[in-house]
Amino acid sequence: MDQNFTFAILGIVSFLLGILIIPMLRKIAYKVNLTDKPNARKVHVKPVPLIGGISIAIVLICVLMLSPNFFDIAKKYLTILSCGFILLIVGVIDDKTDLNAKLKLVIQLSLAAIVVHYDTRIMGFYGFLGINEIPIYLQYLLTILIITGVVNAFNLMDGVDGLVGTLSFVGFTMLLITSIFLKNIELATICVVFMGCILSFLRYNLSKKKKIFMGDSGSLFIGFVLVTLGINLLENEKINANQHYSYVFLLLISFFSIPVLDSIRVYLGRIKNGNSPFKADKSHLHHLFLSFGINHKNISLFIITMCMIMFFIGFGLISLLSITLIVLSIIVTFILFIKILLAIRDFNYWKSTIKKLEDSL
Repeated sequence: MDQNFTFAILGIVSFLLGILIIPMLRKIAYKVNLTDKPNARKVHVKPVPLIGGISIAIVLICVLMLSPNFFDIAKKYLTILSCGFILLIVGVIDDKTDLNAKLKLVIQLSLAAIVVHYDTRIMGFYGFLGINEIPIYLQYLLTILIITGVVNAFNLMDGVDGLVGTLSFVGFTMLLITSIFLKNIELATICVVFMGCILSFLRYNLSKKKKIFMGDSGSLFIGFVLVTLGINLLENEKINANQHYSYVFLLLISFFSIPVLDSIRVYLGRIKNGNSPFKADKSHLHHLFLSFGINHKNISLFIITMCMIMFFIGFGLISLLSITLIVLSIIVTFILFIKILLAIRDFNYWKSTIKKLEDSL
């Protein structure tokens, strides 16, 4: 059977199965009270089921077991997927009972350490700051911190409808194209199935009457799987002496730049204001867009566009600049984005204040 045809079938089956099981999971979620309740920080006025991550995980395992290369996938990615499912369960518990933030962090660090122990780790800087290979202890430390940081950054992006789902779909699409180019059929299969699952989630997440949310379970699970699969692919290409590893490195940098840089900005802002970096507020990128009165779908579109701009900056400059200068270009571009958005927000605030003063005269 043609491989592309197999991919298409797996993607379609994933989508249809997700469409079928989500209504059943919605009913269960209401019964067990696995819902997101309205409060002052949220825009929805009714409880919404937190079953996006659960539906994606169920469909993923069912469809992968039906795929012709299931045993090859299990052999190659069992550790990553197993740790991802453990984090999913932790996320479900967090969605239901609101786990302590320190406990969640310890679990994330532990799961990252397990993945790193089984040879999914960053072995060098790939020329960034002129550094290539790094000592083994630094490989472990750096990879654990990066996985944990990216997972939390991805989780923090889950604030408006469609954002994490769309961002995830773009991420797995990029990995799919890369894996096909590098003839990694097992990874391509995982990506295709994830894409079908995510599309079925978005069908309900963007619905007005049958809305569901991803939940911490989903954002943690998907963020973990995405970053660990990316690191695994990167290191396999490096070990196999494939010269395309620098492209994989830039792919990861460009895709995760928005959530990671935004989370760093938010954490630093909270610390500067004398608050805990883990204290929830409305300072994230999507909150800036919300302050402009932009709807959720357009916010997702704007942020995805920003990610694609970072992607094209990285790959557009790869033949002209060093890895270090490309990464710095991405960081500077993000800072400019934020400065412009903050300037627009401040302008709107003063415009509104002046109008109120004029109306009161």
